[in-house]
Amino acid sequence: MEQPKADVIFREVQDLRNNFFLVSVLYPALLLWYIEIHSLIFGRPAGINNIPGTYLFALWIVFGLFFPLMFYCTKHITEVRSDGIYVRLVPLNLSSKKIPLHVVEDCKIKVYDPLTGKESDMSQSSKKVSPVVILKLISGEKMLLSSRKPEELCSAIKQATAEY
Repeated sequence: MEQPKADVIFREVQDLRNNFFLVSVLYPALLLWYIEIHSLIFGRPAGINNIPGTYLFALWIVFGLFFPLMFYCTKHITEVRSDGIYVRLVPLNLSSKKIPLHVVEDCKIKVYDPLTGKESDMSQSSKKVSPVVILKLISGEKMLLSSRKPEELCSAIKQATAEY
């Protein structure tokens, strides 16, 4: 059961479509589409004689239809409401994950390198890396929020915590 919606201060919907994921999902899909079409037209799979037709059909359903469709429909939704920060990965999460505003101690925009795990200020960044919003929680933990509009997200979080 969904909670009643509080006032939405900021909402961002990101499509998770970049070239790396596109290649990693579409290459097996196109390969299985080719094999399945070849087996329908010529009556036998292209170079795969050991796989029964039902297994090939199941592989085609999973990797040729399901994964590309899931990749196309996946969205990352970030909302700042008057009672907390809500993060959801649609359609994988059935409900939003709430970060209550009373546990947020500080909010900063920094550049984060996911390969090394290092943070740096925006002015010191020499590489082309996207900035992230880093939340410091009262427990001492840090939480990263990816955003295409980090300045707006950080100001919305500061506004919501000031009103809280």
